[in-house]
Order: sequence, then structure tokens, then C-alpha cells
Amino acid sequence: MFRFSKTASLLLFSFVSFPQAAYAASFGFVRWPDYLDLPILGAWLMAGVSFVFAKTLLPKGKKDFVSVPKEERSVLLKVSVYLMAVSVVIGLGMIFLGMGLQRAAEW
Repeated sequence: MFRFSKTASLLLFSFVSFPQAAYAASFGFVRWPDYLDLPILGAWLMAGVSFVFAKTLLPKGKKDFVSVPKEERSVLLKVSVYLMAVSVVIGLGMIFLGMGLQRAAEW
């Protein structure tokens, strides 16, 4: 499973590191200033890594965190799920804050 992880991560980071001429990320009505690109990307990357880590720590036969009884939840599983939830909330918060900052800068 982790055979090509180094190659895949280098390829992903090479696409991310392309210089951009835009002053703000623009996905239709969702726009944020360019200085929030790396923090937002970092939050979503942390959410993805902790999601994969949580999925690998689940016991056999369990599909999600809720189906695991509280007695069988390891500390690493709890930490990875908590980190995933926190990083998703932080990423969404930065997106919405950035949308407000971009709108204020356009006035």
C-alpha cells in the first residue's frame, strides 16, 4: 500500500509548488487571499493524513469510528480522529474567514 508513497508525495508537492500569478484562489464565489493558500492546504493535508492513519488503525471488520466499541478504541485511534476533525474545522474556518477578507479587500 505504501510502496509508491514517496513518489506520489513528491509528485503532489511538485504540482503544489508551481508559481501562481493569481492574487487570490478563485473557485467561483469561493475566493480567499493568496497568503491563506499554504495554511489551508496544510490543514487539508493534515486531515487527509490523519484520515488514512485512522482508517489503518480501525479493527478488522469495522467500517467507521462510531462502530468501534469504546473499550476497543486505542489512544492513537482517538488522537487521529480528533486531529482529523480539528484540522477539517480549522481548514473550513480559514476558507470562510478568507472569503470574508477577500470580499472586504474588494470593496
